[in-house]
Amino acid sequence: MKAEGKDFVNLFPPQEKRPLSAFNSEEQFFRDQLSVTTWLSLGAVAQGLLFFALGRLAFLPGVAVILYRVAIAYLQATGWMHNPYMDGIIKQKTSAQFPDPSGSYGSTPANNDVVVLLIGFRNNHPLGILAPGVKEIGEGFSAMTKDLDAQAEKFDFLGMTSWLNANTRETQNETLVVGYFKTVEGLLAFAHDDLHRKWWAWWNSNYKKWSHMSIYHEVYHAPKGHWESIYVNSHVSGIQSATTEVVDQETGKEMWASPIVDASRGLLKTSAGRMSRSDGKENDKYGADPY
Repeated sequence: MKAEGKDFVNLFPPQEKRPLSAFNSEEQFFRDQLSVTTWLSLGAVAQGLLFFALGRLAFLPGVAVILYRVAIAYLQATGWMHNPYMDGIIKQKTSAQFPDPSGSYGSTPANNDVVVLLIGFRNNHPLGILAPGVKEIGEGFSAMTKDLDAQAEKFDFLGMTSWLNANTRETQNETLVVGYFKTVEGLLAFAHDDLHRKWWAWWNSNYKKWSHMSIYHEVYHAPKGHWESIYVNSHVSGIQSATTEVVDQETGKEMWASPIVDASRGLLKTSAGRMSRSDGKENDKYGADPY
């Protein structure tokens, strides 16, 4: 189903350079290696050493930092200071719709297939990042992410985000990477390409020796008309962080287009509409949509 004459309105112009995938930072991994009590204990030891060196003056740095944090939070909450947490927020209702190779978004929702790869890792060793094999796993993930970014067209790669599952245990939590592809064939081409085969062989030769490392993957293929997305007052995340190559019709230049479009009207207002299964009016009976 489509809305005749009402092409979707993209909110960001195409870019000449493809944005890199959002991969886990080293700071995130480091912070997750120790429990809250361990971090507090380390702070207490540092404070004790300062006390021996400076006496009562040792309390001043801690008090100063706390007062500074409270003041900044107050000023940001009351509007006297810029709130950096709102940086990048798109203050409206949006959806992800991919344009065709000419850069046209058209008026048919979910008009392409989407393949989703979930790939995860968890370390179960008491030494954390110092455990054998963890450094190599990190290097492999980083190298393969860079390879996907560099050869996005070859592998039909759209983009990737990463997440930390901090709900299962206190430290050394599972890391999940979510990758988006246009086709299963593109994903399989990457799986059998030289770089992935190198790390695949490395894992096969070491997994029995280093059984403290867990890895897994899941793959889902959503045909066109069988997926949808909605974001309200959100930063760019999930499938909206993906990009696809298009050709500028005026210059003939290859560009990279964002899938983020206005979802405040037409078919994109409802879940069924965003999957091309309704006219987008089935929620009208609930009253006016606030966005």
